[in-house]
Amino acid sequence: MARITITDVARRSGMSISTVSQALNGTGRISKPTKLLVRKAADELGYIPDSRARSMRSSRSRAVGLLVPDIRNAYFSELVYAVQDQLYRKGYAPLIGVSSCEESRAEDFYRILLSRHMDGVIVVPDGPTSPMLTTLLASDFPVVFADRPETSAPDAPLVDSDPTLGLVGALNTLVAKGFDRVVFVPGPEERSATFREREQAFLDQAAIHPSLQGRVATDGFGSQDQARTTMLSLVDQGVQAFIFGYSGDAIRAIAVGNEIRADHEDICLISFDDLKLFRLVTPQVSVISQQVDAMGRLSVDILLSIIDGGSGSDRSQDGPAIRNLRTRTETRFIPRGLLA
Repeated sequence: MARITITDVARRSGMSISTVSQALNGTGRISKPTKLLVRKAADELGYIPDSRARSMRSSRSRAVGLLVPDIRNAYFSELVYAVQDQLYRKGYAPLIGVSSCEESRAEDFYRILLSRHMDGVIVVPDGPTSPMLTTLLASDFPVVFADRPETSAPDAPLVDSDPTLGLVGALNTLVAKGFDRVVFVPGPEERSATFREREQAFLDQAAIHPSLQGRVATDGFGSQDQARTTMLSLVDQGVQAFIFGYSGDAIRAIAVGNEIRADHEDICLISFDDLKLFRLVTPQVSVISQQVDAMGRLSVDILLSIIDGGSGSDRSQDGPAIRNLRTRTETRFIPRGLLA
């Protein structure tokens, strides 16, 4: 079927092409009845504006990129949903890419962004910095990092979560319930400074409780077999509770936990990220929620503020400064299972 053009809409509505263009784009001094008439004709014909022509005239595509490491991870799926939902509300469309933790895939995605004249990008960094990302940052292309910092760009806009409040709630609850031997498993620290930050926050907060024996297990959860061996060893040493800084490690630990509970019913699991899976197992896994919905919305608002020409001292309508500032959501401890 032939593409419906603005000429067809003009013919159907009985208006000039210029009037139709202004009515559809909200420009010029067009009366409300005329706008309604033009819109009715466009809807009847199924007219879709040519976004490429519009972007050439306005230098805006009204589309932005979103790059995540792994969309199969339920946490990133929730982040993607929050971002695309907020973009839709603001009249923008997302182009979603998955790096699969591979630099070459990230490079290809950034090249696509430029070839399609995207207005900006939200990035969840993972692993080494892509050379193309370095080029984008140097050219002042609008970039906002989400969930974790990009170590090579400490002054770039960042929206992530502060682990402190969630860990305070978790440790206070553990102590109150009589759990005094706790292991923190930070996750793959070589991939992100976020995991190292969570480890340090755990150590700082554990030191506040004199009765608490807190320790860190920096490895031993790279595979299901390793997780089993490590957890059995730690439980034999008297460990009563595990806090996971990375939900992927917690998922591996769930099956092992079920095995351990045959002899130790009071082994407790806590994990960052409020995944649906953690509410489906028995006993349920307590979580430290990063408020991913708020993180996604803030990332979009800050990116669009930059696209609209904001500077470091400007603030968006929702409040956050938009450049050279780390905007943080507060983590929240949600007790479930043995800690409910």
